Amino acid sequence: MLKTALQRPHEFIITYELVPGQSSGGRRVERMLDFARHVKADGRVSALSVTDNPGGSPALAPAAIGEELLNIGIEPLIHFSLKDKNRDQVVSHIYLYQRLGLHSLLVLGGDFPKPGYYGQARPVFDLDSIQTLRLLRDMEQGRFLGGDAEVQPLFKGCVVSPFKATEAEQVWQYVQLRHKVEAGADFIISQLGFDLHKFNELITFVRRSGITLPVLANVFIPSLPVARAMAAGKVPGVLLAEELLTQIEHEAAAGQSQVRLERAAMMIARLKRSGFQGVHLGGNGLSFADLSTVLDKCIQFDQEAELPAATWNFPFRKTWYFYRQKASILEETQLRPGLKPGSVKMRALSHRLMFDQQQLTGRLFAHFCLYCAQGKRRTAALTLIERAVKRVLFNCRMCGDCTLARATFLCPQAGCPKRLVNGPCGGSRSGFCEVFPERRCFWVRVYERLAPQTTLALLVAQPPLPPKDWALEKTSFWINLFTGRVRKTK
Repeated sequence: MLKTALQRPHEFIITYELVPGQSSGGRRVERMLDFARHVKADGRVSALSVTDNPGGSPALAPAAIGEELLNIGIEPLIHFSLKDKNRDQVVSHIYLYQRLGLHSLLVLGGDFPKPGYYGQARPVFDLDSIQTLRLLRDMEQGRFLGGDAEVQPLFKGCVVSPFKATEAEQVWQYVQLRHKVEAGADFIISQLGFDLHKFNELITFVRRSGITLPVLANVFIPSLPVARAMAAGKVPGVLLAEELLTQIEHEAAAGQSQVRLERAAMMIARLKRSGFQGVHLGGNGLSFADLSTVLDKCIQFDQEAELPAATWNFPFRKTWYFYRQKASILEETQLRPGLKPGSVKMRALSHRLMFDQQQLTGRLFAHFCLYCAQGKRRTAALTLIERAVKRVLFNCRMCGDCTLARATFLCPQAGCPKRLVNGPCGGSRSGFCEVFPERRCFWVRVYERLAPQTTLALLVAQPPLPPKDWALEKTSFWINLFTGRVRKTK
């Protein structure tokens, strides 16, 4: 089992990613299952992961392939995407997976939906990865509020990207990683990337943070068309340097298709020596023979005292690094949040005067809101005033469960296409939004408005927000706050 293998710290683990297509069967599925049979017979791969609607387009549900893999005798690692599941559907899927005997999950937010039947589907993103990990932990411990919902222990993975190009994006990734671990993640898989220094940063951060979970490095072997798409920013959250694209183009023109396999094997050998407990392999159009070649070359490189000085490390230009080399040690780079504070101080003062009941104005405002809550007309009038004021100031959507104070008085319901309240998704590119590439990422803007003295430790110390109660939508947050329908920590 994957869990058993990862609990042996001196064993280097290989997992491989399968990508179901947009059909329930056919030659693609048969090739995938034939690939799995070869993997089972070979014995060097611990688990096959199955993606969940990658790229935001619908595909065969991962449970279908997962059940087939169980029948073949190899463990499936099911990707658990949240883009099209609300919290009830999350629970329902867990029951299904438990019924099928699928116990290893990789929890991730998922890509934004692509246009399909009659246009674009409504994105869900009801829960983020942190909230989902907490929900799964509560279900395991029998603390789920829906009744008798205790489930067998799950083996839950989380994802982190060490490959972000800007400070704000990278800091948020590491903050969220700490929160995912605290929420109950059992192992970590990185985003795919091609920068050795960024891989090393991740393993350094994990060690210095006291995280003892196993970490797998994501090694992807792109074909030329996929490399071009990655370099052009068409794959959410992935950065591929122009130098690597040029090299892949030269290899394709010269008919040197095997070079990419050797490059991947050397990359795996380097990552093994860096301290990763395994790699999560993937690549489009690869046969089992290709995978076997990579694994054979890994064995060859493992036997060499010095690895060849081949050019396989491809950092993205103008990338910010969390650590910098000083003398013979790595030290954290000085963070620079709060470069564009805007009107945060003024709005924070207004917020304190209105909602801090240690202030006279806060107590008076609380009494006023409670008075309005006692009558339907007064409630309606106050709600109308709140909507008008907050619409002008914050482009408020009246969710009734306001998180403005936690997001430097920017509204994630209006500013983030995925409406995330605990930090960004992994799909941003060089500080710009996955969904609207012409806009800066909402959480990058938040980072630029933080207090200048903010540190990563201070961000980690802020507990993640719980899921929103959508029964409060279109109601007055002011009334909800003082009547206790929402938590005052928001």
